Amino acid sequence: MANNSEVKIIPLGGIGEIGKNSTIIEVNKSILLVDFGFKFPSSDMPGIDFIIPDYSYLKKKKKYLKGIVLTHGHLDHIGALRFLLEDITPPFIAGSPITLGIVKNNLPERIKKKIQFREMENRGRISAQPFEIEFIRVTHSIPGSFGIAIKTPEGIIFHTGDYKIDKTPVDGKKMDVERLKQLSKEGIVALLSDSTNADESGFTGSESLIGKNLIPIFKASKGRIIAATFSTNIHRIQQIINVSQQFGRKVIFDGRSLVETVKIAKKLGYIKVPENIEVELSNISTLPKRKVTLITTGTQGEPMSGLVRIANGMHNGISITKGDTVIVSADPIPGNERVVSDTINKLFKLGADVYYRKEDGIHVSGHCSQEDIRFMLRTTKPKYYIPVHGEYRHLVFAKKIAKSEGISEKNVFILENGLGVRISKGKMKKLPRIKSGSIIVEGNTQIALKTNEEIPMFAERREMGSRGMLFAVIVVSKNGKVKKPVHIETRGIMFPKGSEGEIVKKLKSKIVETVEKSAKIDRQSDIEKMVEKAVKKLFRKNSQKSPAVFPLLIKEKK
Repeated sequence: MANNSEVKIIPLGGIGEIGKNSTIIEVNKSILLVDFGFKFPSSDMPGIDFIIPDYSYLKKKKKYLKGIVLTHGHLDHIGALRFLLEDITPPFIAGSPITLGIVKNNLPERIKKKIQFREMENRGRISAQPFEIEFIRVTHSIPGSFGIAIKTPEGIIFHTGDYKIDKTPVDGKKMDVERLKQLSKEGIVALLSDSTNADESGFTGSESLIGKNLIPIFKASKGRIIAATFSTNIHRIQQIINVSQQFGRKVIFDGRSLVETVKIAKKLGYIKVPENIEVELSNISTLPKRKVTLITTGTQGEPMSGLVRIANGMHNGISITKGDTVIVSADPIPGNERVVSDTINKLFKLGADVYYRKEDGIHVSGHCSQEDIRFMLRTTKPKYYIPVHGEYRHLVFAKKIAKSEGISEKNVFILENGLGVRISKGKMKKLPRIKSGSIIVEGNTQIALKTNEEIPMFAERREMGSRGMLFAVIVVSKNGKVKKPVHIETRGIMFPKGSEGEIVKKLKSKIVETVEKSAKIDRQSDIEKMVEKAVKKLFRKNSQKSPAVFPLLIKEKK
């Protein structure tokens, strides 16, 4: 081992938040990237498609990137790769066959051709000097989940990925605890551990409980069953298939992402669909209602998902009728509670029996609770502990657990995105912050934001969405007089009953007055701002609420 070695651990995302998980491990100049995921925008960011980690640090050092290793196939860990790989071509990307299958499905062919993909099994190893990397099976809600052991000159860093201690996993493949015990004897200098449920007592429940709890729901259902889950929750999908077969139901897969995931998982043997049980959505009307299970997406209230389109009466293949059963097999991600609640209310109103409560037992988390974290700490016996993948309260609870397990408080580090640590000569210290934050993605547009930065676009969109819009076109002569009648268009504005014409008349008069008073002002934008202010003031006087206002001043040249 080099005496002058320095190992850096720098999170790019996933700290103090749920989503966009990504971590840099750096030895001297060499870099290994663990995961690169996205997260969905909150409701106060209308129009945004995804949020990904700011990877400008990696772009500057891309020639030192030795490879990318993936813990599992959920999009909050792999979904942003398609953006990163537009700018950076790593020597390899390694993960389980199902993880790489999902990654490849989301990449254009021109990028796939340039990448060396390395499929890994439990205890599989890769040498990418100065890193020695080993993939160790953990239990989560998707098969092919790994913790990553990285041997560095300063010792072993173990990144758990997402995990829970599941003693009865759906596929029968338990966490490789024996290998973790062996690594602990070699010496784990730092444990980076999932902390998502660190504020929940006990162990997280086994995924196999879901199948048992689905049986009474299926038994009671007289109509069609619509089961919604995450498109990559392969263990959940398998259990719904199994119970459907038990009750003689045909299975229909709905939603592009879910259909694609099932296709990949079937091909690789991760999902087993019995012969003659799967039918196409186009055949749903030919089947008796009591013989149909539709598996779809939409547990987070995503506007274009299958469940939301069904709830809104906009689905081409199915509409809810009395006697149908809906199973929402997921908890809302923080920030999605309202839209999920709206969807559930609509389903009830349409006459469906909806199962969504914790008491219904149709969802368990894939993440570690307090006793799972204790088990991991006792098994790996790390010198330093870094909780990751959680909101700030989860990180604090995880720190308390580590302290109760005898780890010194000075050896537990709560980091921030961009604010990492270095290990040198066996000692860990915090690093200066690197350039970090988020990149918001909308279509082909990407905009980098600093942490918690607000940009005017969001405020404008929220204002337009909640208050409506008013457009005013004003033609002005060279001497500043309004030459033609002011043209006003409104969208989404609620006027007091019977008063729209009178208010518009007052608005036009006020706009003319404002523009002609400002005739001596040269800058057009200043005049437009004055018009905007005057219009909003008049609206507040008449209706106590003002819309977003967009004046356009056109100055005649003659």
